[in-house]
Amino acid sequence: MIKALLIDDEERAIDSLQLMIEKFIPEIEQVRSCSDASKCVEVIHEMKPDLVFLDVRMPHLSGFDILSSIPKQTFSVIFTTAYDEYAIKAIRFSALDYLLKPVDVDELINAVKRFMRLRNNEWPQQELFRNITHNMQVSGYNDFRLALPSSDGVHFLLPADIIRCEASGNYTVFHLEGGRQHMTSRTLGEYEELLSPFHFIRTHKSHLVNREHISYVDHNGFVVLKDSSRVEVSRRRKAEVMASLRGVSLGIPPK
Repeated sequence: MIKALLIDDEERAIDSLQLMIEKFIPEIEQVRSCSDASKCVEVIHEMKPDLVFLDVRMPHLSGFDILSSIPKQTFSVIFTTAYDEYAIKAIRFSALDYLLKPVDVDELINAVKRFMRLRNNEWPQQELFRNITHNMQVSGYNDFRLALPSSDGVHFLLPADIIRCEASGNYTVFHLEGGRQHMTSRTLGEYEELLSPFHFIRTHKSHLVNREHISYVDHNGFVVLKDSSRVEVSRRRKAEVMASLRGVSLGIPPK
């Protein structure tokens, strides 16, 4: 049995979400709600929910404040928020899920399916929640830390430290300085969307490259990186890649 707690200061939002859960999410058999942020921690301790739908913006206490006041979180969270680009990016960089208000029933169903698929993983939820707090407190996007859940735990990276990302089926391999690598169970397309604002270029269907780590483009049309690796540029992406590199100071390709 899955127990879910809905935390939102808007009663109408709670009523709407609860109705959708009761009608479309049979896996959730017990639902409670809390509209007073000051009482939510007490309700969490009493109920011990498996899943919390948590509003990001509430009077007096934000959803992030509530999480930071619970020393040990044993539940998963799906955030709910009106469009807030900064908060959404902080959530996505922490490998957590969210729903935009007003909540769409298909997106709700898919979010719960993702929760069901991942609920038995051993990722440290508390560390992911702390990463959101970190990302919300830093001065800008460049200091955001990206959470990479992998088979050996969760790694936290600054975008500037990532040399390139490589697709491996539905997984993505991150190549870092010093020859380090991490593999995570998310697609390259997901990371392209997250990392494009940080000067990452999709050079090929299998490669996403940090432009700041490119040394030069060789005579065969490959980009050569500062770690001496060579990455293919596909024919259909060549013009886009070269346009992106114009004005960037690159080395001279050796003859």
